[in-house]
Amino acid sequence: MRKLLRLALPRPIPAAQVLAALALATLALAACARKQTTTGDPAVDHFLGADYGKMTQVLGHTERFAWRNPAFNPKDYSAVLLDPTVVWRKDVLAELSKVNPAELDALTRHFDEVLKKTMTDIDFPLKDTPAPRTMRVSAAITQVKASNPALNTVFSVLPVGILVTLGQKAVGVADPNVGSCTVEVRFSDAMTGETLGLFSDHKDGDKYDSANFHELGQAQKAIDQWAEMLREGILRNWGVRKL
Repeated sequence: MRKLLRLALPRPIPAAQVLAALALATLALAACARKQTTTGDPAVDHFLGADYGKMTQVLGHTERFAWRNPAFNPKDYSAVLLDPTVVWRKDVLAELSKVNPAELDALTRHFDEVLKKTMTDIDFPLKDTPAPRTMRVSAAITQVKASNPALNTVFSVLPVGILVTLGQKAVGVADPNVGSCTVEVRFSDAMTGETLGLFSDHKDGDKYDSANFHELGQAQKAIDQWAEMLREGILRNWGVRKL
């Protein structure tokens, strides 16, 4: 009888098989989420439209792309006009990311605030309307993934979660429980509309960063870093105005 009972009971699944199945499921979900955000039409998928294809990968950054108009001369410009940041395809992004549209709008306001602060901190002239010798900066948030604070804690602390995380890193897949953000930016002549430069970047958050304990903490951190990059670019091209 005991033998029959042992045969009838389900055999425990080896831990290695559980880990493998969990890792595969996680990778599959991450891959699906990435595919669903694109249609194949640059005018739809990208804020920069067909111009997105002009950019080339920035050396040392796998998901950063840029293009600079060969005719662009920084000396021709002495002020900046900041367009309000937009969320590209907000309805679609809100549905895919499960982030409330109001929170996406809050991200754009945060971007506007840090960009403006970036300029005022170095006393770089800002314009409210198009004017001669003014460079227009038009930015869009094109992708957002919220952090999952609860699952991120599990996958950062429990042994099974840490092993799955290591498996993701081994195949170059971002942790689905860690937030991320993508931005596209156009730099243009405020009077003529001629494009002076293009920029796009995607940032995945650090798994062990405290920003993961806020759903959009990583997106906000990425925005702060992009604003700092703009400040560095301004100083590099126009020189220090205020220390």
